[in-house]
Amino acid sequence: MILGSIFKDGAVFQQQMDIPVWGWTLPRKSVKAFFDGEFSRTCSSEDGYFILYLPPHAAGGPFELTVQVPGHDDETVVLKDILVGEVWLASGQSNMAYKLNSDWRVDTATPADKTLGRVQERQFNEMSLNPDELRVFTVAERASITREDHCAGCWVKVDRYHSGDVSAVAAWFALGLQYQLNIPIGIIDASWGGSIAEAWMSMDALWAAPETREAARKMQEMCRDLKVWDAVSYYENNPDIHADPGNTGTGMGYADKEFDDSAWQDMTVGGSWIQQGIAGNGVIWARCTVEIPESWANTPLMLLGGAVDKQDISYFNGVEIGRSGSGFDTSFYATKRQYPVPAEAVKPGKAVVAIRAYSFAYDGAITGKWVLLNEKTDEVIELGCSWKAKAEYDWGVAPKAEEVNDFNPGAPTRTPTMMFNGMINPLLPTALRGTIWYQGESNAGTVAQAKAYRDVLQAMIDDWRRCFRNADMPFIQVQLAGFESTTSKAFAWAELRESQRLLAKNDPDCYMISAVDIGNENDIHPENKLDVGKRLAACALHHVYGCSDLVPSGPEVVKAVAENNGVRLSFDFAEKLKLKKEIPAFELAGSDGIFHYADKMEINEDDNTLYLSSPAVTEVCRVRYAWKNCPEIILFNGAGFPASPFDIQLV
Repeated sequence: MILGSIFKDGAVFQQQMDIPVWGWTLPRKSVKAFFDGEFSRTCSSEDGYFILYLPPHAAGGPFELTVQVPGHDDETVVLKDILVGEVWLASGQSNMAYKLNSDWRVDTATPADKTLGRVQERQFNEMSLNPDELRVFTVAERASITREDHCAGCWVKVDRYHSGDVSAVAAWFALGLQYQLNIPIGIIDASWGGSIAEAWMSMDALWAAPETREAARKMQEMCRDLKVWDAVSYYENNPDIHADPGNTGTGMGYADKEFDDSAWQDMTVGGSWIQQGIAGNGVIWARCTVEIPESWANTPLMLLGGAVDKQDISYFNGVEIGRSGSGFDTSFYATKRQYPVPAEAVKPGKAVVAIRAYSFAYDGAITGKWVLLNEKTDEVIELGCSWKAKAEYDWGVAPKAEEVNDFNPGAPTRTPTMMFNGMINPLLPTALRGTIWYQGESNAGTVAQAKAYRDVLQAMIDDWRRCFRNADMPFIQVQLAGFESTTSKAFAWAELRESQRLLAKNDPDCYMISAVDIGNENDIHPENKLDVGKRLAACALHHVYGCSDLVPSGPEVVKAVAENNGVRLSFDFAEKLKLKKEIPAFELAGSDGIFHYADKMEINEDDNTLYLSSPAVTEVCRVRYAWKNCPEIILFNGAGFPASPFDIQLV
């Protein structure tokens, strides 16, 4: 018997909802499930598939789940340490995938251990309430032309050993829920950097929505185009992309404990060796020296780390302990490394961990926090951020694969339905409370795409609600953080934020929090994920869990009314409305459609409305606020949450 991919030890089930359990066993057989005194039964199909539903259960645990085919002892699965609580899906692109220990910052001048990301990682571990009851299932990145039944992943407790490897936004969101609800929280993280919203939609949904029907048609044409399939072998056929010539570093002693690496460059781990100027695409060696205590002698260890973009061979005192990837395989670039260190290699005193890292295209990096774990005592030695590094092969920065930017299997993040097939379909129909979503950057390439995003995302939301069998499933989106993209003159990001705002306004179960004020004009991955997660939690607690005393978002504009040659704006969630700066941010336009900045901005503290006027516009027809890709935000409520940018007509 094989159960669905999320059914593993340590899973979290959604409370107070029917609990679907599915899998594959012998064909045409009775299947039974037992969970904390409850029982459900079904029959497998001709191909062995089955699904049954356990009755709703109150929060608590741990429990055991037993699924069996009576009379067939080898067709029994028992799962242990199951909790029941609140389960949310976290999805989107790189800002959702961004881990607590990620270091993708543009500014490399700040010491690695003092960056905002590292500070927030330490804050999370210090604030952790009950790590045993906060668990995350991270869906491994997998794209597919065809719907997949299974995905890779496991449930982990978000303790200090694992917190760095989970989505930062999702972790802070979950912690916020845990503090308020005091019950188990489970997060299923299915996200992939650079992905368009259409990549997360089923083919049925693509065909059903007018805005995406053409994309569905192109997908079908793609599968008949031999040139498209040839693009999958882009790396093999491109003379600018270099294969690994072979490991010469071991012959030079680079993995050995006694090798003198004092002349090597300093490298921050986690971080990009390309951005740090150590080498371009190619092969580098990175070494870290630690002290092994006497009590650890002849004890089996585990090297636990972030990821190596893209492949590695890792050593402990000159002994190879593991490797990931070969050839032009890119599938391991975000996979955390876990390599066993044999007991006989562990001696007291000086020890060296050496990593031979190979990247043939895009970035090259060793990310995350690396530790040696004593498997007998659970003690750890942190390897720290400061390593020594040297290039073995340096071919400069390889040109990006622009040839595969259109629909094709070689560019899955930009190809419709491939994320859904590989990362969402295997989860169906998990019982969820709701979804948090941080995406949109890849749909803001043009103003036209940004304007269409409202309908595209609505189609995706409707698709997920149908697929997860949860018609009113709450969906909370993050309005894009400020970033000065290449389309700055066209203000595509401003248009996309407006699409996000209007979607939340018109879908009664869709909500939005804004991150526009915590962006970085030079960095598409702002480090401050704590505030994003806290705002998502406040929004969920207010709208989904009925915590009316919590403010769910910044001021939301609801009406603009003409007044004394100007305009008065009314807002929801605007208690203690305030302007943090007196700078031009609001623009007014008359019937000619030409915008002028308001030079008068007055808040009425009695009703928390805002009056605006400009001598250049005597009859206001339209108002917009913070209408830039990376605007300066000045309007906030008393909770410290920013008002969303907007473009509104007068009533």
